[in-house]
Amino acid sequence: MRSFSLLTWLLLAPALAPMRAEAAPPPEAAAAASRVVIVEADADDPLVREAATRLRAELGAAGFEVVRVPRARRGDAHDARDALERAAQDEGAFAAAAIFRSRAGATADLWIVDRVTQKTVVRTVEVSGAAAPSVMAVRAVELLQASLLEANLLSTRAPPEGAAGGERVAVPDDVRRWMAPVRRQAGADPAAARAGMLAGVGVEAGLVALLSADGIGPALGPALRLSYGAGAGGGGGALPAGLAARLTFAGPALGPALEGVLGTVSVRQEMALLEAVWALETGTAVSPVLSAGLGGFHLFISGDPLPPLRSATGEVWSIAATFGGGAGLRLTERAALLLDAHAIFAEPRAVVTLGGERLGTAGRPTFAGYLGLLVRL
Repeated sequence: MRSFSLLTWLLLAPALAPMRAEAAPPPEAAAAASRVVIVEADADDPLVREAATRLRAELGAAGFEVVRVPRARRGDAHDARDALERAAQDEGAFAAAAIFRSRAGATADLWIVDRVTQKTVVRTVEVSGAAAPSVMAVRAVELLQASLLEANLLSTRAPPEGAAGGERVAVPDDVRRWMAPVRRQAGADPAAARAGMLAGVGVEAGLVALLSADGIGPALGPALRLSYGAGAGGGGGALPAGLAARLTFAGPALGPALEGVLGTVSVRQEMALLEAVWALETGTAVSPVLSAGLGGFHLFISGDPLPPLRSATGEVWSIAATFGGGAGLRLTERAALLLDAHAIFAEPRAVVTLGGERLGTAGRPTFAGYLGLLVRL
């Protein structure tokens, strides 16, 4: 049992490793965070100052390094644009933002300069109400994301004629990740196709329970499965989507001894099967699984009769056909819990007798239930 637990942990570790890596990013990733500049305009205005503070929090929560740059004086629109572009370039930032109170006082102008698309965009928002600073911060983030949506279109074009700075920067990886949900929502990026549950190479370890329809069992033993299937991002290109080939090794399965008038008989069962498996994608965490296969079935007996009969052993090798169905529950993108049941028909059938007394048969049919942890490698 200890060795089986160790095998299960070794199989699960590769599937959980990406989760641990995402939950605790290495220090190098944090150090390489992209920069955003916030130019502090109208610093004496409490509303603008609060909105800028919330904007820093929004961008910092997204994982960016936020740099504050004071603006010495108010100028016209051209001065504001130049100040933002110059601050972004000096700090090596991919974007710069500023919030200006309008002359009327009832509105504020949100300015965004991003060096990815070399665009300057402005939005005017109302500043009335207690929620005004939060609204301005959220609108500024939305404005930056809207501007960055054009990055994929401009990546193959020359910089816009007359654009200040003259140098378009590549889209940083963390900016690309931050923009991914926005791009998918806008239809700029299709959602990444999810790999099938049985896609690529998979290893499944678990337990098998066997029960004959005529007296043998129940019996319990280990099971190991190796699969290779098709599915998005999972290889298996020679197979139709959702279909997999699987090798199943089950046993030795041991159960209670069979009792007769003349004594008892211990039974051991093993199987090796080659199956075709189809996992139906439902778009949810649960997928129905159907299978059919052929292989070998082995039954070994050891008799312990009453005197004067002598102990003896025997075995039967049979060709087996199996049909099954069940379901898989995704635990992560690479790990799933599978539960399925099978009917196994063997030829020749195995008949257990003791002193001429028939104690049971196997394979006409024998029912098998599997519970296992599948890990895609």
